[in-house]
Amino acid sequence: MERIKLNKNCKRILRAIKNDTYGDGNASDYDDINLLQMEELINALIGFNDFSVAGLTPQGRAYLHSNPKLKNPSIWDDKKYWINTAIWVLALIVAIIALFMK
Repeated sequence: MERIKLNKNCKRILRAIKNDTYGDGNASDYDDINLLQMEELINALIGFNDFSVAGLTPQGRAYLHSNPKLKNPSIWDDKKYWINTAIWVLALIVAIIALFMK
């Protein structure tokens, strides 16, 4: 499952919902709850400046299972970047060797 970039408050809310300790959220959580719902990690009923959280979706449970520490994605997590970097370094070495062979 692809990792999603979450801020600290989103992570705190997601962990609290998982542990069933998230009570009535305050207005400062509105945008984070909206983000979590748009990413389909939680079920929430969002109105104008108020919301109620129902719980995790199956995608949310799967995301927490595959990424229990809720680490944000990194460019180096993807193997294609390692391959591209290796090819770039190899091409640089070949170019330097070719430069000095003349």
